[in-house]
Amino acid sequence: MRLLNSLLIALPLSYGTLAQAQAFEGVIEFTKTTGPVVTTYRYFVKGDFIRIEEVSSRGEVQGIMLVDTHDKTVTALSPERKLYMDVPNMRLPKDVETQVQKTSEMKEIAGYKCEKWVVKSPKEDRVITYWVAADDFNFFVPLLEALNRKDEQAVFFLQIKDAKGVFPMLGVEHKLDGAEVSRLEVSKVTKGAQKASLFEIPAGYNKFERN
Repeated sequence: MRLLNSLLIALPLSYGTLAQAQAFEGVIEFTKTTGPVVTTYRYFVKGDFIRIEEVSSRGEVQGIMLVDTHDKTVTALSPERKLYMDVPNMRLPKDVETQVQKTSEMKEIAGYKCEKWVVKSPKEDRVITYWVAADDFNFFVPLLEALNRKDEQAVFFLQIKDAKGVFPMLGVEHKLDGAEVSRLEVSKVTKGAQKASLFEIPAGYNKFERN
């Protein structure tokens, strides 16, 4: 399943007062750019549940992940093959030495006022600039923890203290020489109630068992 190998979860964060009345519920659409390759993703969020879709250039859903941040479980779905598979979390968390700077620089992205946060690691030869927005995106840090991915955009974001409720509307990863490595950019945020069925394994799907 291509999604298992290619999906990167590091979505925009949000800046501002975090005392919102309700946790975010809705859809976040974003792109990941690595070199010449641009991939589109969608996050559907409802409480502890997140559905992640990888979308082709023709608008077709190629892969799905269902994440329960309370139970820390991840299930991958293959719409083409009508299969699902439990994704084990066996990777040890990556320990990196970072320097975090929260600036007062602001700009508007996807309708949100975003604050510039910079995370740098000379040892890893990386500096990542996040433009974060705050709208009670409380799902994001638990999502990164549940996915436990090794990509720097996710790993570096988890090094930031007091990041609860924010989401990166833009994350740009550079080497220390200035060469861009990857870019995650939100194109659209839509608030609204999500159907519970989105976060369930569809009827007719069979479990994929490894021999």
